[in-house]
Amino acid sequence: MRNELREIHSYPESLKYLSSFSKQGASVTDLTRFSALAEKLGSPEKGLRCIHVAGTNGKGSVTEYIAAVLTECGYKTGRFSSPYIVDIRERIEIDGEFIGEEDFTRLAERVRQAEECCENRAFSQFEILTAICFLYFKERGTDYAVIETGIGGTLDCTNIIPCPEVAVITSIGLDHTAILGDTEEKIAHSKSGIIKGGVCIAAAGISEAALEVIEHRCAKKGARLIIPDTRKLSVRGSGLNGSSFCYKNREYRLKMCGSHQTLNALTAIEALNALNVGLPDERIAAGLYKAALPARLEYFPKHTPEVILDGGHNPQAMLAAKEMLTADPREKTAIIGMICTKDYKTALEIILPCFKAAVFYDGFADNAVNAEVLAGVGERAGINSYFAHDIRTALTIGSEDSEMLFIGGSLYMAAEFRKFLLGERNEGA
Repeated sequence: MRNELREIHSYPESLKYLSSFSKQGASVTDLTRFSALAEKLGSPEKGLRCIHVAGTNGKGSVTEYIAAVLTECGYKTGRFSSPYIVDIRERIEIDGEFIGEEDFTRLAERVRQAEECCENRAFSQFEILTAICFLYFKERGTDYAVIETGIGGTLDCTNIIPCPEVAVITSIGLDHTAILGDTEEKIAHSKSGIIKGGVCIAAAGISEAALEVIEHRCAKKGARLIIPDTRKLSVRGSGLNGSSFCYKNREYRLKMCGSHQTLNALTAIEALNALNVGLPDERIAAGLYKAALPARLEYFPKHTPEVILDGGHNPQAMLAAKEMLTADPREKTAIIGMICTKDYKTALEIILPCFKAAVFYDGFADNAVNAEVLAGVGERAGINSYFAHDIRTALTIGSEDSEMLFIGGSLYMAAEFRKFLLGERNEGA
């Protein structure tokens, strides 16, 4: 039973209210529960022009690319994303500015009042945040709202959006299998639930089996399917400081590193063009270059040793990290922590050959895999393996005799280390 607040008067109280809900909420078979809440709030989602983004990997990056370009082009652009790295208000922003504490508090109170009148009140934290997001974007009169799903698509509460301007499906991989299914086809079926007509953009590189599901959904809903044409892509360069490429005879640069970001950018370009509002090519290029996300193969060149911080937590994400790491000849040490619900054994099999040693860490979450258990996996893989239960110890061990340090395996863990790394930088400034 939740410890309910009668009224929310301050930002700390709004956070307390949010945390009174479980992360998952009660299981759902349809969107009735959240639709009822939205109706009591005046159905704010019905007044929004949305770009709806789903996928396993890359949806956060694609959401950021699209939002950054639309802002660059002068549109008031809302962006709803997950998870957050430092401040929960990161998840709701307009033109790159987080929702203010005062607005967050005020809208949380509106949601509380509406939620108390609902018959089914077994909401998740994500549903409450989504309600705040829709209210905020409607209230502020956004031209576009770029909405990232939480998990899945069909039963994701963001899917009460009547019909998006453009639906985007990024890469499909095996993640959240207990909820979405244990095959790419099943997962694609869930993700493609956001397609309701109009235009769908499917990322390049989606498996044939998953793409077949998306094609079937598009045909059923009368949606035009667009897939980036990689035959018209030429990569100029890629490294820790970003990448450059030519697509359809236009030159682009990205700050976010990794070859997978090039494909994410192509997906965003096609989504933006599908809006059919005549966005200038030079503004698209400028917006893509400005786009940045923390803890996505984020490079800290001023740290000693240099650090790559990544929140990737599944085998597909580890493959992307491996490609980046193997391109750099320096000897590397890893600090790795993973959540027990992830396929950590497969993920480690992929990433561990990149390192001379690894420090395994579990101090970031109650459901983190025990560091000693992970160290055992590392030892069996022939990697010099250590374990730590606090950040400072992990960094001390990992930094010893290392030319480069990779920190990854979980966004929750990456968030903690990022705070620490930035704190170190500020102290040394």
